[in-house]
Amino acid sequence: MTEQNRLDTVLTIIGNPVRRAIIKRLSQEPSYALELAKEIGAGQQLVTTHLSIMEKNGIVSSKIMKSPIGPMRRLYFLNQSACVSVSFGPHLYQEHFATFDTLPPKLSEDAKLLLKRAAEMEGPGQDGNIEAIWRLLRDIDEKLMEVEREKAVLQHIRNRVMELTSGVMMKQEKTHDERRILHYLLDTRSANVEDISKALNLHESVIRNILEKVSYPVPNGGVAEGAAGGLKTAAASQKKGAAH
Repeated sequence: MTEQNRLDTVLTIIGNPVRRAIIKRLSQEPSYALELAKEIGAGQQLVTTHLSIMEKNGIVSSKIMKSPIGPMRRLYFLNQSACVSVSFGPHLYQEHFATFDTLPPKLSEDAKLLLKRAAEMEGPGQDGNIEAIWRLLRDIDEKLMEVEREKAVLQHIRNRVMELTSGVMMKQEKTHDERRILHYLLDTRSANVEDISKALNLHESVIRNILEKVSYPVPNGGVAEGAAGGLKTAAASQKKGAAH
């Protein structure tokens, strides 16, 4: 399954409020369908249907377990981690899918410190110090909020830059297909003709002609003078005109 397919699957699953409630509850601990239904305030049949859909798509798994209060029952638990981000505005669209089952090779100093504190809690003699856990979780959540605020600022700036870019393209009287391709190049920084053709549903010959016209160097994926230089000149002219 490609990253795009995984993103589409997760977005479909979490688009339903009942399934989000189930995921939130299962993030705390595994549970049974009847138990889930009671706790989230939904019918057992509805919860079972959603659990079946989620299991089919690999979001949850289940196994038959002996119940402490009765016969064997099916226990459900989350099967994967996912971080899904979709951002959009008048001049911005970004989507991102990631998992956090494993750590990346490079970590920030803040992450290393938080990871060290978490590891220390697993050591002998800790016995689940709730106060220490509370402080660590507070610090982690504060760092996550800091990252989200910085992300929002960067998206605001990117939206403004792309607003300027759109104005420049219109001033240069780029064709519709030229604008689409330039937007793709700026968003992905890739001039792979086959990828552009699939993404924009354009013939490869059309794409090659436009890339040659804007002097975009296909081999290294960098914007050459024909594309970037023209945009830069028009932008400077636009800024100069606004000053007068």
